[in-house]
Amino acid sequence: MTIAWNASYAIGYPMIDAQHQELFKRFNSLIEACQQKKGRQEVVRLFEFLDTYVVEHFSAEEALMTVHAYPEVGMHRKQHQEFSEKLQGWQRHLQQEGSTLGLLIETNEAVMLWLIRHIRTVDMALGKFLHSRPA
Repeated sequence: MTIAWNASYAIGYPMIDAQHQELFKRFNSLIEACQQKKGRQEVVRLFEFLDTYVVEHFSAEEALMTVHAYPEVGMHRKQHQEFSEKLQGWQRHLQQEGSTLGLLIETNEAVMLWLIRHIRTVDMALGKFLHSRPA
């Protein structure tokens, strides 16, 4: 079952919302590939994408936090770092053992849950803060 992007995920900052939408699109591609029994090939493509995109996305969010003196920047960065470390672990697993069913299941569940939880809590708080700032 894919997870559709909707307005409840929007933080109200167009660049960040567009990046989140792209992440949803990529994860949904993994889910659809799993349903077609092609998930092991798609997880490789997902990791190739995430390798650069996560760095770009996290950097964009962190730059906004720095420019606007966001008081929760440390906690937000810590969550980004923790996710990046998990991603590195999955990539090591992929390199050492290949695209195993266990890796596919863990990636599918963990990444989507993290993304939704992170957007709905941490990123929403950032969006609310950014909108409270004078223009």
